[in-house]
Amino acid sequence: MRIIITEEQFNRFNRSSPALQNGIIRYLTLMFENGRRSYGKKNNNYGNLSEQWCIDGAVGLYVSYYFKNGEFNIGKLLVSQSIIDNIRKLFSVKQSYVLHVFEEWYEDVMIPKFEELVNESELSVDVIEVFKDERRCSPEFVKPEGITDDEMIDYIVANTLFKREDVIRQIEDGVDLDVLYFGIKNRDNN
Repeated sequence: MRIIITEEQFNRFNRSSPALQNGIIRYLTLMFENGRRSYGKKNNNYGNLSEQWCIDGAVGLYVSYYFKNGEFNIGKLLVSQSIIDNIRKLFSVKQSYVLHVFEEWYEDVMIPKFEELVNESELSVDVIEVFKDERRCSPEFVKPEGITDDEMIDYIVANTLFKREDVIRQIEDGVDLDVLYFGIKNRDNN
C-alpha cells in the first residue's frame, strides 16, 4: 500500500521528527563548544546568578537565575535573534519550535554544567525570550604577568573614588579583585 501526502503535510510531519531535533541539538552543541561562557557570582550580582555566552565575538545568550530568600525562584533565558534565525533558515522550521528545542537542550545539557561551576542545584529556565540588539563581547580578562594584588588595589584607588579601605572591604565581602580591576582597566581603555 502506498500513501501519498502533500509536501505541506510532509513538512509538518518532518518538523517534529527526532532526526530534525537531533540535528538542531548537534548544531547548538557545536556552536556553544566554540563559544565562551562568563558568569557572575551571587555576591557580585545582588544574590542572583547570571551567565553570558559569546559566540563569534557577539553576545549570543544571557541567562539569569533569580533567587528569593536564598532559594531559586525563576530562570530567564534570552537568546539572540540571529542564532534563532540561523537555525530557522538552516532547518526550515518555525521560531517557536527552535525556541522549544533550544530550551530543552539548554536545560538538559548546559544548566547541569553551570550548576557544577557555581555549586548550585535545581536551576531551570522558566522563561525564554529573544533579543534583537547585537552586542560585541567584552574582551576576556587576562591577568597581566607579575602584577600583584597591591598593585591592582593601588590602580583602583588611583582611578576611582574608592579609598584603599573600601576596596579591601569589598574584597573581604566576596568581590573578586581581578574582576574589579579589569572592569576599571577596561573602562579606562575605552
